[in-house]
Amino acid sequence: MKLINWSYAKRYNIKATFDEFPHVVVLFRQIGGYYFIYSMKGLTPEHIPGRREYVQMEYLLNKEFGQLDAYLQRKSR
Repeated sequence: MKLINWSYAKRYNIKATFDEFPHVVVLFRQIGGYYFIYSMKGLTPEHIPGRREYVQMEYLLNKEFGQLDAYLQRKSR
C-alpha cells in the first residue's frame, strides 16, 4: 500500500488517500504525538478495509510526518 495524497482539513484533521482504496478518504487525528484513523468517507460494502489495512495506513501516515517512533511506542501495541 502507498500513500497517494494528503492534506490538512478542518479541526486539526488530516485527509489522506491510499492506492488500495483510492475512493476512500481517510481522516486522521493526532493524539499522544502520533496520528490515528478517526473516520473514513466513501466506503462501499465491497471494499471495506480490515485491521491490517488500518495499521498500514496509520504506519504510512506517521512515517510521512516523522511520528513513526511515537506510533511504534503507543500503549495499545
